[in-house]
Amino acid sequence: MTGELRRVVTALPSIQRVAMAGIVAYRAEMVIWVLSATLPLVMLALWNAASAGGPIGGYGQVEFARYFTVNLVVRQLTGAWIVWELNWSIRKGELSPKLLRPMNPLVFNMAETLAALPFRALVIVPLAGALLAWRPEIAWWPGVEGVSFFLPSVVCAFACAWLTQALFGMLAFWYEQSMGFWTAYFAIWSLCGGYFVPLDLFPDALVGVVRVLPCYCTLGAPLDILLGTTGPGTLLLQLGWVLALAVLARFTWRAGIRRYGAVGA
Repeated sequence: MTGELRRVVTALPSIQRVAMAGIVAYRAEMVIWVLSATLPLVMLALWNAASAGGPIGGYGQVEFARYFTVNLVVRQLTGAWIVWELNWSIRKGELSPKLLRPMNPLVFNMAETLAALPFRALVIVPLAGALLAWRPEIAWWPGVEGVSFFLPSVVCAFACAWLTQALFGMLAFWYEQSMGFWTAYFAIWSLCGGYFVPLDLFPDALVGVVRVLPCYCTLGAPLDILLGTTGPGTLLLQLGWVLALAVLARFTWRAGIRRYGAVGA
């Protein structure tokens, strides 16, 4: 295990360069992927109009603007696309040549996803700047503690999001229409993760349940930590889900590869 980890770390710079070259070559496609994650802007417009007559559950127009601005940034930092890529590779047999490489194809996808962050920034920074110019009141300082817990929370959120997508992508080893499972999960995630609406607007009994789900850990957790609506203990919950999802992903990948090879792919 130690030797395998050492090989991965040694090869990461090369993988990153290859991934960056691929993203540059298909930059138009990358822009489309980035823009597809700008739904918080639509939700901001809706909630801004809804709160024009007065605050809703403690959220006025400024609070909604701040929430969905941070939402947009976190979504861009934690977005992944492995569920589509893995599903396609398995169903079309394109995974076979990737398995001949000396490194797990999942590692390359993660490197490729991380390499896309600078391109995401090129889109997200102007958008966030425009929102700040539109409503300067959303600017605030969360404090050193808020920032110090936010950064590792975003890393955990990315890991949770990537691992969850990988698991749904692996379902293609068993189901031809596995993307249907992902579509259903995405609908649940959008609501329970805080993508559509601040979780503080949920009934109290429901909030307690939602905030222990992996959906929340992939988006709502870092968002709430930065906004100060939840404590740093949420980071421990995220770490727990990262470990659980990693173990489940490792088991599912091995079982899936055995099935993939058994059918002659």
